[in-house]
Amino acid sequence: MPIISDILGRKIERGKFLIGFYDPAADWLSFILTLASTLPQKGYVVNITTTSTSPSEIRRIMNQVPKLKETEVANRLTISDIYTWQTGRKSDEADTADSLSLAKASIDFGTKWLKESMPLYDFVVTDNYSPFMRYNEERVFTQWLDKIVPHIREMRGVRIWSFNKRVHSDALYATLESLADGIIELDYRETAGILEHMLRVKTMKGMLHPTDWRKLRLNSNGLMELST
Repeated sequence: MPIISDILGRKIERGKFLIGFYDPAADWLSFILTLASTLPQKGYVVNITTTSTSPSEIRRIMNQVPKLKETEVANRLTISDIYTWQTGRKSDEADTADSLSLAKASIDFGTKWLKESMPLYDFVVTDNYSPFMRYNEERVFTQWLDKIVPHIREMRGVRIWSFNKRVHSDALYATLESLADGIIELDYRETAGILEHMLRVKTMKGMLHPTDWRKLRLNSNGLMELST
């Protein structure tokens, strides 16, 4: 996995459930698309689950990567669309959801995602799970997550679920950190009037690793790379 594995100095083991925390002003979308765009070209099967970004916007950015369209046609890259229903329109994606209510999502997850599509992916990343809190109580969400994380770890790949920083309760963030195998943070800082994106691997349980902040930069394709 680019960037994260570069920081760790090794590959991330399969079956890991990671949480990404990011400042709302930080470009988390570019970061996760950087991860997702590299892996299909190496033969891995990748899923992007979106709640806050339209699939067309994801493809607009991803299509700037040479040969990436070929990997989508070859079924190594798919988009799960939980965004479009919020606009009142019908999604054209093969994998969709029409609610962020866990009363329905828990059924979909158990019958469709957990048993059918999700076990097939080597890597799954979300643009933002924070919108779930607009439709569910935090306690209900954490109880749901507590039940499904063991199933996620049994799947063959790595999962990164992301949440906005500073918008939820301390109790929710603490619960997420306790459930996750690792925490990735994306933030920014202003230096001489210029905003710089900063990333760190805050925790990776059972693994020695650096925890310092690393500077990222956008390349000409709108994706991110470690700044030397």
